[in-house]
Amino acid sequence: MRVPLSWLREYVDFDQSPEELVSLLSLRSQEVEGVYRYGVADGEVVVGEVQEFGRHPNADRLFVGKVDIGGRVVQIVAGASNPYPGARVPVVLPGSVMADGTKLKKARLRGLESYGMMMSERELGISNDHEGILLLEGDYEVGRPLADYFPVGEVVLDVDVMPNRPDLWGMIGVARELAAILRTDFRVPEVRFRTGGAPTGEYTLRVEDEDLCPRYDLRRVSGMRPGVRAPIWMRRRVFTAGMRPINGIVDATNYVMLETGQPIHAFDARRIVGGIVVRRARPGERLALIDGSVRELDGEMLVIADEERGRAIAGVMGGEDSEVEEGTTDVLVEVATFAGRNILETSARLGLRTDASGRFERGLDPNMVGFARDRVVQLLAANCGGWVAPDVLSHYPEPVEPRSVPLRPERAELLLGMPVDREEAAELLASLGCEVAGSDGRLEVVVPTFRRDLEREADLIEEIGRLKGLEHVPEELPAIAEPGGLAPEQQRERLVRRTLADLGFAEAILYPFGPDRWVRDLLLPEGDPRHRTVRLRNPLSGEQAELRTTLLPGMLDAAARNRAFGVRGGALFEVGRVFLAREIPAGQQEYAVAYRLQGRRGLEPVAEELFPGRPLEELKPGELDFLSGVEELPKVGGLLAGEVRPQAWNAPAVSAGFFEAKGVVERLVPDAEFEPVREPFLHPGRSARVLAGGEAVGWVGEVHPQVVESFGLGSWPVAAFELSLWHCDPDRVEQFRRFVNVPAVEMDLAVVVDEGVRAGDMLRAISEVESPILAGFRIFDVYAGRQVPEGKKSVAFSFTFQGEETLTDERVKRELDRIAARLGESFGAQVRRG
Repeated sequence: MRVPLSWLREYVDFDQSPEELVSLLSLRSQEVEGVYRYGVADGEVVVGEVQEFGRHPNADRLFVGKVDIGGRVVQIVAGASNPYPGARVPVVLPGSVMADGTKLKKARLRGLESYGMMMSERELGISNDHEGILLLEGDYEVGRPLADYFPVGEVVLDVDVMPNRPDLWGMIGVARELAAILRTDFRVPEVRFRTGGAPTGEYTLRVEDEDLCPRYDLRRVSGMRPGVRAPIWMRRRVFTAGMRPINGIVDATNYVMLETGQPIHAFDARRIVGGIVVRRARPGERLALIDGSVRELDGEMLVIADEERGRAIAGVMGGEDSEVEEGTTDVLVEVATFAGRNILETSARLGLRTDASGRFERGLDPNMVGFARDRVVQLLAANCGGWVAPDVLSHYPEPVEPRSVPLRPERAELLLGMPVDREEAAELLASLGCEVAGSDGRLEVVVPTFRRDLEREADLIEEIGRLKGLEHVPEELPAIAEPGGLAPEQQRERLVRRTLADLGFAEAILYPFGPDRWVRDLLLPEGDPRHRTVRLRNPLSGEQAELRTTLLPGMLDAAARNRAFGVRGGALFEVGRVFLAREIPAGQQEYAVAYRLQGRRGLEPVAEELFPGRPLEELKPGELDFLSGVEELPKVGGLLAGEVRPQAWNAPAVSAGFFEAKGVVERLVPDAEFEPVREPFLHPGRSARVLAGGEAVGWVGEVHPQVVESFGLGSWPVAAFELSLWHCDPDRVEQFRRFVNVPAVEMDLAVVVDEGVRAGDMLRAISEVESPILAGFRIFDVYAGRQVPEGKKSVAFSFTFQGEETLTDERVKRELDRIAARLGESFGAQVRRG
């Protein structure tokens, strides 16, 4: 809503500068998006009379005039040819500053001096017309400041009106709002006119669809002078408020719409056959509109028609067959309200948005119709010489009545956090147009029909708070019963993030939902209970229709996008939740409904039945997920793709692989154990289940080549892991261990075992041997062949021994024999000789 300040002053008095108004409105009402200026910002504009006018002797496209500016004749060079001797024109004098910041000076154009400038309508902010000089018609006194007749400069505030405040789409509504903020009065124009024109009753009015048209009024104005332009002051206000001046009739309807917020349409009465019919469009009905387009309508659209055919799309745009034109002298003025949702849907289906549709779709006040109707016929009678009909055709079967909302001042104090005086609250609400009465320590507030957004006590309290100024709410720190800090779960999550960042991973923040292709691309079998997806009822798009059951596909898509931008590889991680569909147990659907509606409170009556012997408040959130039908699990996932670390002068390149991912998992879960696992999306021979305390907490492995290709990663090596967040416990502090300044002893041991013995189990058994000098061990070779019996394999270990003092061969040999004996007891291992 564009608000010209000179127009606003017609309804409310204020002394604030434009900058102060911007601050006031932004803090206490609506945000101001911009400030615009028109005409002459500073200086003097006077009425001049052209004495002589002719062509410039040295330029084909310039003209020279002698202009009397009040006891003094000056020479002005102009670019327009329309002035003539005797014409009165606006002249801006040297030293004046235009709205765009240009400062006028005495000039010399093609050898002739020019004093000031004769102004066009665009330069004065009256319209976009720049074809000629504005010729002043009427009683304009030569030499008198033009500002005595209408403002020569204008400041306009562009107010971003929220959808719940359609009352602010008119100047009167903005004036009421500003008056309430400033604690002053505002005024509404008095409507008076003489009747005596041709009666409206010569036409008929029939509303067939009352549900789409709560109110419809018609009033006739006849006997108008044809071709009359609106006065300059009206054209100027319409233009600076953001609309294009057209003619005297249309400008009057637009002026009242900008003044009241109520759209108005004028039909050329000569073209209306029989009367006005408000009905739904007939299937396939077509209508030529005033913008030159022809639109095909459907049965859900509301049409304003006569007894022969459609004349306008209700609330959107008029038809060209009933458009007023230069020769129009008799009009039927339509002022109505329509169902906002229907107007919105009609506008959207036709791809046609107008000033009228934007207002109607927000829901207008039917009780504003009468004032707007009489205001526009008043202006038509005054400006176009018309005669107003003595009668009105009106359809308003169910008048809208104001609603009453109770208000407790003590409740206002509680919600606002500042004192609220009962009398002050009543005064503030009255300034908004409410009627306030008091009884039994509370206020009864009758809300006007133009404020449909005020429905509850909290709405009234919000109005009181913003008018008092929310900046006056005292600043106080909230009282807490215990010192603040992160919960243990938050500390764990933060430590996991920092650990992965320290290891060179980049954190990805991904959507928790994705496309159904993820299930196919991960090679997941249909009906896999571990990956039953939850489908959204209102997805943002077809590519975001299902909640994820694993973090892996989102990270694969992110890596594919990075690859498309030329990245050669890298490491990503995400801490987030996965969502698994869960069936509500039979007989517990009633409990599930109570849980969804009321949370834990809904389970209190049946807590003992559901959880015998366990207090409801001690249950963790995850234990109640079965009642919601969806289980949410916190996870941390990582992805290594392509070249994780590029080659350096002193270090080789590192590519993604199983052992690189496994090493990261061991940092996150220090006591992790690993056992083979078969997941459809993992390489069958390079993947493992992660165990902690014997419980499965995740998986790690290289991603199946077919999955890698499905996600657009080509032939990149890709490894990944996914772990339960609550089972991750990375070392919080790096522990320093004292260096041993004694040479270490390296010894190897090869044993023969059955082919089915897992190397990881053998390493675990060695770690359980308590040896004070065993510093490290690893497997460096596994062999099965001719030199080993059938069904057997050879596993070779390398051991590092180190003590506080130099070790002897005998001591090292004793420890090695102990280890060999342990392997023999556990796995039947035989030491391989030679």
